[in-house]
Amino acid sequence: MAPPPATSTGTLDKEVEAFRKDDEELQAEHENTASAQQNIENLVTNKPNYVPYHFVPLRMGGNGRTHVATVESAGLVEEIGGLSTLKAMTESFYSKAFRDITLDKFIQSHADPHGDRFARWIYQKLAGGTLWDEERASRSDEPVKVANGHTIVVHDRTSAHVAAWNSPKRPSNDVGRHFKLDECRVWMRLHFWAMRECVNEASPAFVDYYVRFIGHFVSVYESTAPAFARDSYRWSANQGNIEKYVKAGYRMDDVLGLSVGRALEQIPHDEANDDTWPYHQYDDEGT
Repeated sequence: MAPPPATSTGTLDKEVEAFRKDDEELQAEHENTASAQQNIENLVTNKPNYVPYHFVPLRMGGNGRTHVATVESAGLVEEIGGLSTLKAMTESFYSKAFRDITLDKFIQSHADPHGDRFARWIYQKLAGGTLWDEERASRSDEPVKVANGHTIVVHDRTSAHVAAWNSPKRPSNDVGRHFKLDECRVWMRLHFWAMRECVNEASPAFVDYYVRFIGHFVSVYESTAPAFARDSYRWSANQGNIEKYVKAGYRMDDVLGLSVGRALEQIPHDEANDDTWPYHQYDDEGT
């Protein structure tokens, strides 16, 4: 449960640090571990030859909780066309998020280069190198005003999400509250919809890997969310789901406000009770 929002003005630096301490992925990003990853030029040079589908497992480092780029994951990025395709995917996602009744409340400004930053983060996570680190090092250190008179310097993924939780576009009683399961499901549905548009036909191997990749990272924000990643990907395969969503005013009434128990009833039993996904090492074509 997130702490209630502060009532006095000031910075949110303490909240940023507290959130970062809870997750090794965020700690690794803050400490800039790019130098410990293989050089991107070597990864690209040594990438293997690919078939239409090939299983690439997630590689976990640290204490088994931090994602590590590999030659194979870097090859997946090259297989789909590199950074330009990732940027097309993230720009498509944000165009959807800006319309979405639920997600747009977390996004204070549409003018910020959200898509470019997100694409660079994905690229660095999957292919190594310092592409995202270089971009965030060039960001302004000017504090951004958020709700309740607070300010925050947005310079990495942690501070960006603390800013989102404290967006002035959120209802006052929601300010400061962290992402909940239903919001994570909306986010994954829209993000995987954008991936389906930009990537799906070109590389089923990338799609399979990326759904597992997001399944890992979404746990930073909501521990129950990974079980819903595969279902969130399937959602956009049905055009009827998209049409219903648009007709509802870009609101996903079928997931919003559900308890975890009710939400679990909406996905296959084997996915709701799978404690090895997304880290299993066996070949499981498709998601």
